[in-house]
Amino acid sequence: MRAAFPSAWKRGVYEAIARRRDIRAFRPDPIPSEVLARILSAARQAGSVGFMQPWNFIVVEDRRIRTEIRAHVEKERERAAAGFEGERKERYRAYKLEGILEAPLNLCVTCDRERFGPAVIGRNTIRDTDIYSTCAAIQNLWLAARAEGIGVGWVSILEPDELRRLLGVPEHVLPVGYLCLGYVDGFPDRPMLETTGWLPRLALAELVFFNRWGESPPPRLSEALRIEDTIEAPNAEAEDGTRAQHDRQGLVLVYTGNGKGKTTAALGLVFRALGRGLRVAVVQFIKGKWKTGERLFAAEILNLEFHVMGRGFTWESEDLGRDRRAARDAWARAASFIGAGEHDVVVLDELTYCIHYGFISLEEVLTSLRSRPTYVHVVVTGRNAPEELVALADLVTEMRPVKHPFEHGVRAQPGIDF
Repeated sequence: MRAAFPSAWKRGVYEAIARRRDIRAFRPDPIPSEVLARILSAARQAGSVGFMQPWNFIVVEDRRIRTEIRAHVEKERERAAAGFEGERKERYRAYKLEGILEAPLNLCVTCDRERFGPAVIGRNTIRDTDIYSTCAAIQNLWLAARAEGIGVGWVSILEPDELRRLLGVPEHVLPVGYLCLGYVDGFPDRPMLETTGWLPRLALAELVFFNRWGESPPPRLSEALRIEDTIEAPNAEAEDGTRAQHDRQGLVLVYTGNGKGKTTAALGLVFRALGRGLRVAVVQFIKGKWKTGERLFAAEILNLEFHVMGRGFTWESEDLGRDRRAARDAWARAASFIGAGEHDVVVLDELTYCIHYGFISLEEVLTSLRSRPTYVHVVVTGRNAPEELVALADLVTEMRPVKHPFEHGVRAQPGIDF
């Protein structure tokens, strides 16, 4: 019996690893206690030498304490700048390297070097395995936070002894990681120091030896390593002919007309995109009362964010003010998806109705489409697509009714119509 995860679980693990980033800018929104507890629980499930579990977690919200820590970091940052010269020194000083005061909370992860006594299985020869174990807990925490949409920034420009003093940490306990945690506006595709050219990403094939230091792996493994490097390369073409995100031309696609099938066509495109490993966000502006098949299925699909923001069909509404607020909330969510560039495909289902009713201005929709990252595809559905939207779009399909079962008394059926 194979113990491998189901495909969706497996992809989720690798996605969290690939999309983890060291974050420096945070939103002030508080992290709910139950979310923080889940993240800390993931951290404490890390492997540890001899089951020593040497970690503790100090949650730091007090702004006075954080201000003192930041002052120390600024002092150490200037000291670190002395290690660089000329243009590189100025670039170093220009980098934003922490979000201690911006983040809603900080977290100090410590290692109790005396936990369970001097004799711990596996630690006799390599005493620092307790520190390695604590680092594994931090990595667990980081990946869990990414899965929750929470950014983590590791602040390493500080002296452990000063951190001990400021946080009252005992002498035998080592502060290993000082972290900033908080929600963010988006996660960059690549680490900042890679995209700004501070240092290059090393090829996996150059980092793997076989049997002894410096000896190359056999051909089959070497080829597998090379393929992994190709998949990760920012402008490389994958084996299946797809291209990396920033080398793709994003399209605006409009499905309009009085015929049935506009949402169905958009969802077919979603299915295709997910099959290619693209990240997709769907915002439904009108549907709200019905538990549609796509809504029920979406909860089980990796790489898909599915938001039903409407409150039912507008022409059935008894409270247009409520509908207007729902539409504005939906547009705020949709606009953030379009602008952040975290999703390859963004579907705005039945958006045209909200434009028609004046809930959302056409101009702000067009502005958002024009200013989006160039690789983001946007799909708009709904009747009576405005002429300006049609002119902007790259593809427009008009659904025309020819025959419909409802005309013969056949009611809408689950799985076919919704």
